[in-house]
Amino acid sequence: MLAAADLALEGQTRTLGLDDCIGLALQRNPEILLGRIACDKSRTELLQSEAELLPTLNLYANQYYNWGRSVDMQELVIVKNRLTRQTSGSVGASFSLFDGFTSINTVRLKRQLLLAEGDNARRIEAEVKAEVARAYLGNILARLERSRLGESLKAMEGQAARLTLEVEAGAATRSGILEMEAKMAEIQSQIADASARENMQLVKLKALTGCGESFATDTLLPPPASEPPAEGIHALADAMPAVAAARHSLKAAELALKVAKGSLLPSLSVSAAYGTYYSDAAAATFRQQLENNHNPSISLGLSVPIFNAGKGAAAVAAARADLSASRIQLQQALDQSRNELAQLEQDCRTLHVQLLAAICSEELYLKRFECATAEYESGTISTSEWIDACEDLARSRCALAQAWCKYLFQKKIMEFYEDAIKG
Repeated sequence: MLAAADLALEGQTRTLGLDDCIGLALQRNPEILLGRIACDKSRTELLQSEAELLPTLNLYANQYYNWGRSVDMQELVIVKNRLTRQTSGSVGASFSLFDGFTSINTVRLKRQLLLAEGDNARRIEAEVKAEVARAYLGNILARLERSRLGESLKAMEGQAARLTLEVEAGAATRSGILEMEAKMAEIQSQIADASARENMQLVKLKALTGCGESFATDTLLPPPASEPPAEGIHALADAMPAVAAARHSLKAAELALKVAKGSLLPSLSVSAAYGTYYSDAAAATFRQQLENNHNPSISLGLSVPIFNAGKGAAAVAAARADLSASRIQLQQALDQSRNELAQLEQDCRTLHVQLLAAICSEELYLKRFECATAEYESGTISTSEWIDACEDLARSRCALAQAWCKYLFQKKIMEFYEDAIKG
C-alpha cells in the first residue's frame, strides 16, 4: 500500500491500484473518520459511567466574614458592630450503596452502545470500500470502452482511406465513404461520452479517498475467472455488521428500560467527613481552636421517590417504546442482510455466466470481423456489411469489458463483506 507522502511527487502522476485507493479511503474518508470519532466518544462515555461506581472524595475550605451583631463566646453577651471571621475546612467522601442498579445498568448500557458503534464503523468501512471499488472499476471500464471504440475508429479510418483511393480511381462510389464517415462520427461521439464517464468516476474516486493529488487507476486487471464464485456467503447474514449493531442496540434498549425503572426505586448512600474550624469570636488562639475543634462524621442517606410529576413513569414508557422499535429494527436488519447477501451471491453467479458468454462472443465476432475484412477488401461484401461487422466487434469488446468489471465488482463486494464479518 502506498503511503500518503508517496503520492506528492512534483509533476508526476502516480498509478494506484484498487487496494491503494482503499487504503487511502480508510485513512482519509470523512465518513470513516466520523465513525471512528463516534467510537472514541462512546468509549469515553463508558469510562465516565464506570467512574460513577467509585466513591467520591472532596476537599472543602470556607472563609466566612460576619459583621453587625455577634456573640462573644467568652462573656456570652451580644456585641454590636463587630467583624467576625470564621475559617473551616474538611475532607469528605461519599459512596452509593444502592441506587436501584441504575449505575451498573448504565455501565452495561454504555458498553453495548460502544459495541454498536464499533459495528457501525465496520459497516461504514465496508460501504466506503464498495463505493471506492465501484468508482475505480467504473473508471477502468470507461477507459476500456474508449480504447475499444478507438480501435474500431482506427480500423474504419484505414478502410476509409483505402476507399477514398478507390473513389479517386473511379472504382467505387462516394456513398460508401459518406456512410463510413457517418459511422466514424457516431463512434467519436461514443468515445467522448466514455471519456466523460472516465473523468467523472475519477473525480468521485478522489472524493472517496480524500486524495487531492493527481493519480490514475491501474488498467492491469486479472484475467477473467473461469471458476464460479464460492457458495454460502448468504449463510453469514446474521454476522453482518448492521445486524450485530442492531443486536447491541437492542440490548442497550433493554438496559435503558432497567435504568428507567431503577430511578423509581429508593437509593441509599453513605458519607464520611473530617473537618475543623476557627472563629475569632472565641478567645482561644488560631492554633488552639484548630487543635480542639475536630469534627469527624459519618452518615447514611436514604432517598425515597414519592412524587416527581410523572417524569419517572414517562421515562419508563419512552424506554419501552425504544425497546419495541429496537426489536423491529433488528428484524429489519436481519431480513435486509439475508436478502442482500442472497441476491449478491445470485448476481455473482449470473455475472460469471454472462462473463463466460461475453468471452465466447468476443472471440466469435473477432473471427467474423477478420473474415469480413478479407471479403471487403476482395469486393465480396458491401461497405455496410463490413461496418456492421466492425460495430459488432466493438460492441462485443465493450460488453466483455463491462461483464468483467461487473463480475469483479461483485467479487470484491463479497470479499469486503467477508472481511467485515471476520473483523
